[in-house]
Amino acid sequence: MPDTLRKQKTAIRKEILNKRDALDPAVRASKSLLIQTALFTLPEIVASSCIMFYVSFRSEVQTETMIKHALAIGKTVIVPVTDLKNKRLVLSRLENYDEDLAPGTWGILEPRPEKVRPASYADIDSVIAPGAAFTEDGWRIGYGGGFFDRLLRESKKKAIALAFEMQILDAVPHDPERDVPVNYVITERRVITCAAMR
Repeated sequence: MPDTLRKQKTAIRKEILNKRDALDPAVRASKSLLIQTALFTLPEIVASSCIMFYVSFRSEVQTETMIKHALAIGKTVIVPVTDLKNKRLVLSRLENYDEDLAPGTWGILEPRPEKVRPASYADIDSVIAPGAAFTEDGWRIGYGGGFFDRLLRESKKKAIALAFEMQILDAVPHDPERDVPVNYVITERRVITCAAMR
């Protein structure tokens, strides 16, 4: 990635994450519930039998109740395990949120080693993706590691990003050779159908 592009992304990431971090926890929780309602009425999610979720961390849109709801209504849930050595996400099937997960890489909840149940891209119908900033066309700025871009590029699955409205920007710097746009972005106010789906 060109150094200029990396610096632009870093600056935007820092600005947006500072704003997101400043959200009152109660407001973050209420907005996350609105996003959850919209997510589970999205036709793609209704039709998905197996969904890959990110496990929320710090000020991200909260996915704990989403994951528990998905399991309760009979969906198969896949969550990532970070493979730092190979800079990729390993997939694991989740059966019980409270019993299977423990703090892993960077303190993010991941399946305990004895609870890892290997899964493959072929198992997944939809991917729920995190990120720092998004555009209405589906371009995203992640957290800088490229883990989710690699997963989306390799899996070729439909991606639904969850974000607060403050994370939606008119444009973000991106590299079409490396970055992968998402198909939908769901905020507390709307469901954005991105360019890839229009």
